[in-house]
Amino acid sequence: MSIRACDYKTILEASNLSPRLEIKHISLYNNTHIENTFRKMPMLPYPFSYFSSIWGFRKPLSKRFGLNWFQLLFTSIFLISLSMVPIAIQNSSQETYPLDTFIDNVYTPLTDEAIMDLSENAQIVDGKLNYSGTKNQQPSLLIGPSQSKELPKDLQLHFDTEELVISKESKELTRIRYHAIQTESFQSKEDLTQAISKDWYQQNRVYISLFLVLGASFLFGLNFFIVSLGASLLLYITKKSRLFSFRTFKECYHFILNCLGLPTLITLILGLFGQNMTTLITVQNILFVLYLVTIFYKTHYRDPDYHK
Repeated sequence: MSIRACDYKTILEASNLSPRLEIKHISLYNNTHIENTFRKMPMLPYPFSYFSSIWGFRKPLSKRFGLNWFQLLFTSIFLISLSMVPIAIQNSSQETYPLDTFIDNVYTPLTDEAIMDLSENAQIVDGKLNYSGTKNQQPSLLIGPSQSKELPKDLQLHFDTEELVISKESKELTRIRYHAIQTESFQSKEDLTQAISKDWYQQNRVYISLFLVLGASFLFGLNFFIVSLGASLLLYITKKSRLFSFRTFKECYHFILNCLGLPTLITLILGLFGQNMTTLITVQNILFVLYLVTIFYKTHYRDPDYHK
């Protein structure tokens, strides 16, 4: 139901408001009327009410009153979780992860000379390393049993009898048993580094996957709240100008969450096709901005019976 112009005149005459307060009173009355009208409309139960408000170019604006703060917070967490689904699936399906992303320059000791020595003199039989060469004692590369229990200060790869021990700054970083690392892996540096990364990932899969998921969650969450809170704040600042229908920060945040719903669903679908995290965040932000611009073009962020 819309409010006619004569209704405003009647209200002002009855209340004897000063000219300075007339515009504010009309605006507040109009906004309150819109919200009350919306609340009287039949509502779907949450969360169906939220999903019904993310489609089209007018519903995100008109349905910005339905959720309370708890539901808005839960919806925010839900949208972040949706963005994380593809990342979690990708982590569960991958078989290896580069070790050098966690340990800088970890493969530096594997020089061409060291690879040649390993390919000619080292064999792995039943998970045990047999070495017949003589160049097994180097500061950064040790092959076979160690005669000293002290770990060096610099980075060292120790190909022990049953496992590879990586240490740095006199601290042991990881132990990797020989599974993917086979005699054939010593034929080239690329083969050996891939085998080391695969064994390391398979033997620490739970911790690495958890770390990657938590890291991705932090990045997605940070991006989400920067975008949502930043956009909401910008809309709320326009309140004094009376250009748009927004009157409270809650309305602005509700509207932004409505606008983020569809881009997040599209991002979820793209992620299921194997897109990486950087691409997903970029696509989500671009679609969100385009959706905001389109809604502005259609509605100018004003309700149908909005009066300044």
